[in-house]
Amino acid sequence: MEMHQVRYFLAVSKHLNFTRAADELRVAQPSLTRAIQKLEAELQGPLFRRERLNTHLTELGRMMLPHLQAAFAAAETAKTQARRLKMQAIGSLTIGVCTGSGVEAPAALLLAVLRKRANISLAVEVAPSAMVERSLLAGEYDAAVLTLAADVHERLDCHPLHDEELTVAIADGHRFAALASVPLDMLESEALISHSGYAFDEDMVQTMDSLGVNCVVGHRSNDLLWVVTLVRSGLGCAILPRALAREHGLTCRPIEGTTLRYRTVLATVAGRRHSLALSTLIQTVSAMSPC
Repeated sequence: MEMHQVRYFLAVSKHLNFTRAADELRVAQPSLTRAIQKLEAELQGPLFRRERLNTHLTELGRMMLPHLQAAFAAAETAKTQARRLKMQAIGSLTIGVCTGSGVEAPAALLLAVLRKRANISLAVEVAPSAMVERSLLAGEYDAAVLTLAADVHERLDCHPLHDEELTVAIADGHRFAALASVPLDMLESEALISHSGYAFDEDMVQTMDSLGVNCVVGHRSNDLLWVVTLVRSGLGCAILPRALAREHGLTCRPIEGTTLRYRTVLATVAGRRHSLALSTLIQTVSAMSPC
């Protein structure tokens, strides 16, 4: 017994008319008739009495109707569940994003993936960098957008997204605005507004310490918008990537005496099996030229 035969039988049972059933199924009536005849041969009896104006179910047809309805419903349910499982395996993507890593580069990447595969279900979670990295290694994320100023965990494969210099972000009218660049030693006399949980910010402080620059953190926040607000209010300066500072309307100046850069990468766990959605994401990163 083939499922299309069951479907044809149910259509004829519904209409009690072979012509209307064939129209609904969009098949030729001879094909419909042959399928019903094969089903009748398998069940060893006629399912319909075909009279000129009165097609009706036989006793065997009435007996088989609920069983074949149940079989067809079960088959449709199985196909639906299989499609949902396939969607979950292929189209689900959970991405961790470091606090303060910005939206522009990750968003451009993820939107490009969604355009390639519209059936991908996307979840994005933002958290401090250390927490994002731990969650990625624990298998809670498929991939993560990390900001790096130092070496990454040995278990991670990193695909470059963005690379640019760090700058001193200041408010309009700040004394540093008159300079072409800011020497490191001038930062000693300036309150630094720190973005807590931001990897490159913490590494910048360590770099200044190693160079003998005594940097004083005057204010801190784990939220970038608060950092921007404090800087804009003239309460100090922040160490931010040039594009991020400009995105939020801050003036920025390069820093003399350090080559520390801000890097954004898409990180995945080495050796872990990739779903089709994650493979699409990685292929999209490879096709995009890092800034």
